[in-house]
Amino acid sequence: MNLSDLPQFERMPLQAPQSQDEKEIFYPKWTCFCCQDYGVINRNLARKIIPNYNSSEDKWPVCQNPNCHAFEQKFGANIGSENFDMRFSSLVCQKLDLIERQNWHNTVQRQVDIRALTKTMAMPGVPDRTDNDNREIQERKKEVENFDWEAASTAYLGSE
Repeated sequence: MNLSDLPQFERMPLQAPQSQDEKEIFYPKWTCFCCQDYGVINRNLARKIIPNYNSSEDKWPVCQNPNCHAFEQKFGANIGSENFDMRFSSLVCQKLDLIERQNWHNTVQRQVDIRALTKTMAMPGVPDRTDNDNREIQERKKEVENFDWEAASTAYLGSE
């Protein structure tokens, strides 16, 4: 078989390409957003189901998301379930996972929008400056700050 006989395919990236601005914005890589890969449901999400939930006083709700195995990995399969709240069904955990993913998506989108807005509101020419331009601006600023204004005023107006 010859290598020229092999087909050529286009790339299939797992994620859409990100702009430089998006690369600088944090987005978690958790498998499960319901428990943030910890095995116990995030307390803010737990409060959506148990309004007065207090993680210091109440049993911790266990993540039952079918794609999440963090609880077994963190606490082991032999830990007694009587110490944890097991009432959250897999469907509830999947819904909480989707809610939290959407929250993170909205947060990242808000940050991207804010950065885009700040670029449009920046002074003209500022984002286009090079390092050399910035260095020259700093030198001119130092010259102005070090200028002897009193001597110049006396020389111009004469001594009084």
